[in-house]
Amino acid sequence: MKKKRALIIIPLTVLLLILMVITAFVAPKKEIIGAWVSQENPAEKLEFRQNGVGKSYSENEEGKPYHYTVSTKCDEYSAYSSLFVKIIDDKENFSKCYELKDAPSQNDDILVLVDMENNEEHLYTKIY
Repeated sequence: MKKKRALIIIPLTVLLLILMVITAFVAPKKEIIGAWVSQENPAEKLEFRQNGVGKSYSENEEGKPYHYTVSTKCDEYSAYSSLFVKIIDDKENFSKCYELKDAPSQNDDILVLVDMENNEEHLYTKIY
């Protein structure tokens, strides 16, 4: 009887852990979905769509689309407790990594991206 319980409990525990990990990675991606305006330069905007495609805008001129991913690793950067947004331009064969930081005072309408090359912090406010 005890062996049967172990055969049931172990797979259920593993399944629960897998679901928790999947949820942890999906939720941050949903948090960046939308359009964001730069707090430093309101003419600059970013848009992250649910399908993994984004666009940047400058002076209301639409930039070319790019792909993005959200994960715990970005090129040579990785951290156990951090998430990274990787911007990928397939046409230019170019990618850039940003660390996704918590907003001050846990405000969901603020996006904080840290450029991993120069450690500059960029703040954005959600517009939709």
